Amino acid sequence: MNETLIKYVNEIGSNEKFWESEYKNTKNAVKDIIGSNNLRQLAVLALNADCYEEFKLFMQYKTAKGNGWDSYFDKEKKERFGDVIISYLDKIYEASNKNDDEALNNISRFFGYLFWRKRVIGGKGEKSK
Repeated sequence: MNETLIKYVNEIGSNEKFWESEYKNTKNAVKDIIGSNNLRQLAVLALNADCYEEFKLFMQYKTAKGNGWDSYFDKEKKERFGDVIISYLDKIYEASNKNDDEALNNISRFFGYLFWRKRVIGGKGEKSK
């Protein structure tokens, strides 16, 4: 499963345009930035969720709220970043035989790997501290 999770993370990370701080979506002049710490916190939240549907609902809320999650990951398809992530979460849930505990552990690892990938990308889009 780890190889699959890393493959998913690399697919997301390969969209370098999205991770550039200059990237703009069609909704706002400048997109809100999803920081690496936000991704790391999601890894912890996944472990604390009672079931997959609870965590998925939280991700849908984050996407609707905005703060970068509603930015277009693919402008041509008009796919929001949050929706893309949710589609990967659904794949992870399926690959985990729809077992909530197994899925949430795998989702936590997925966000941990995504955190690492975001840092490898060089912190593009990270606010200077």
